Amino acid sequence: MAGADARLHAVKTSLLTGLTLLAALIWSVALIVNAAPLQPAPGLLVGVGMLLTATVAVVGIVVVGGRWAHRLAAMSLGITVALAIIRDTDFWWYLGSAATVIAVVALYSPTVISTVRKLPAAAGPPPRAVLPPLILLTAPAVLGFAGNDARPVPLLVVGLLAPIAAFAYSRVLPGGLLAIRVLWPLLAIATAPWLGWVAGSTAVVMALVVSVIAWDPSVKASYHPPRETGSAFPIPPELTPKEIRDAAGIDERGRPLA
Repeated sequence: MAGADARLHAVKTSLLTGLTLLAALIWSVALIVNAAPLQPAPGLLVGVGMLLTATVAVVGIVVVGGRWAHRLAAMSLGITVALAIIRDTDFWWYLGSAATVIAVVALYSPTVISTVRKLPAAAGPPPRAVLPPLILLTAPAVLGFAGNDARPVPLLVVGLLAPIAAFAYSRVLPGGLLAIRVLWPLLAIATAPWLGWVAGSTAVVMALVVSVIAWDPSVKASYHPPRETGSAFPIPPELTPKEIRDAAGIDERGRPLA
């Protein structure tokens, strides 16, 4: 019975958290149908940001019950709320708003809350190692809202490469640590003049925050765990287990057995 209850709880958690992804999907379709008041490029970034944050959050809650995942899901729903505020009312507005309200209620339901860890995982990475990819996941949506007047190509390049850098780092791919420490921050700062004042300032701030956090020693340690070469230490024969002494052919004083 206990196993059946656990499976039922897991199914309920998956369905309830999946409503966050459903809300993001509905609002993304709404942006495809009509991105106004956003331009096409910013609208694309906002949609990508919603779907990425919602997907990662749902997986994080269901698989590991991460507190960071629950907060990321709340952030994804916050993006949908921002869209509801700036968008004119139409069929998709009503559908998306209803989906958001239901998803918020589900996300903070006792079933989902009981799944989320109360304390960080003992063997999990340090908080500073988790922050850079989470910030980069939200970058497309943040830059999309801030860059409605920015040039489309630089905005799309900076916004879409952010989650790619986060993926490379999270999967420990070659150059992943360099991507979040140097490559994406430099790209964001270099393209800031073509993004306009608001989006450019936002990109620079995000680049500096990601880079500063990524240069923390704990981030490198979690990406490349230190490896130490094993050392050999002499053990007095009298402290060595008898079966080892017998295999070595010595007695408790280290003398050869007769």
